[in-house]
Amino acid sequence: MKKQLLAAWGAICPFCNIARKYPDSSIGKKVSKHWKEGCPVNEAYKEVFKKKNDNNKTS
Repeated sequence: MKKQLLAAWGAICPFCNIARKYPDSSIGKKVSKHWKEGCPVNEAYKEVFKKKNDNNKTS
């Protein structure tokens, strides 16, 4: 449950969304650096939404 909550925040976080859409922007670079240092929200986002995308591909 905690992982899903963190993933939900990662999906609506404005900084995360900017970093995903514009990785070469100044905000994107700063957020990417934060992700590389270890961000629990981003890790949860990748795990939860990767599983959902994998399930959608098989359906």
